[in-house]
Amino acid sequence: MTYSVVIVEDEVEVAQLLAQYLLLPTGVAGKHTAKQSLRQAQYQVVGIAGNVTTAKALLQAITPDLVLLDIHLPDGNGLELLTDLRQLNIKSEVMLLTAAKEVEILEKAMQLGASDFLVKPLMLNRLDQALARFEARQQCLSDAVEVTQSMVDTLFGSKERLAGPARLPKGVDGLTLKKIITAFNEHKDTAFTAQQMGDLVGVSRSTARRYLEYMLEAEQVKADQSYGSIGRPERCYKIR
Repeated sequence: MTYSVVIVEDEVEVAQLLAQYLLLPTGVAGKHTAKQSLRQAQYQVVGIAGNVTTAKALLQAITPDLVLLDIHLPDGNGLELLTDLRQLNIKSEVMLLTAAKEVEILEKAMQLGASDFLVKPLMLNRLDQALARFEARQQCLSDAVEVTQSMVDTLFGSKERLAGPARLPKGVDGLTLKKIITAFNEHKDTAFTAQQMGDLVGVSRSTARRYLEYMLEAEQVKADQSYGSIGRPERCYKIR
């Protein structure tokens, strides 16, 4: 199945990155994976708009399967455009892109039915996750004859949240990961360096750092810089 996409983004470089990645994911990511091979030629970018006025005219002429929508645009706000789209009964799925960090914006996006919310600078692996969820929802709706609990779980992501990640990347063992998660849960207010976490769970600093970076990428922890006695910065990780 091929999905049509409209990109609404005023930063030309970001718009081009998104378009290129949708059309040829391996060319942007720099490495080839089975998932990306399956996704190649699955998306068709049917339009790109750099402002609200152009986007509104484009989306009234074309109803794509998916809209990648920036929030801050030169002549308006992406949330206002999303409101207009819903009032016009344009049912395209919308993923919001933003550098804004205000919780109120996220709350408004959820109220307006945005299917995902990607924070800039964009991480391509996170975009991949969003696209995989979009594809699962689209496939579920196209195959459905009647509403079932399994269908609802797929559409609302319940099954995914309950099951957790299906496969851990190479070099990340489930047992060690569980030990680190347990350590974080037992010290929820504590931020750990890789060395401190390694000492706590009995692994080397480099091994602990690999797991902590995996958890950071999965948005399970957050990281900040800490300066030691000799002034060299080191990341500290804290459970979200």
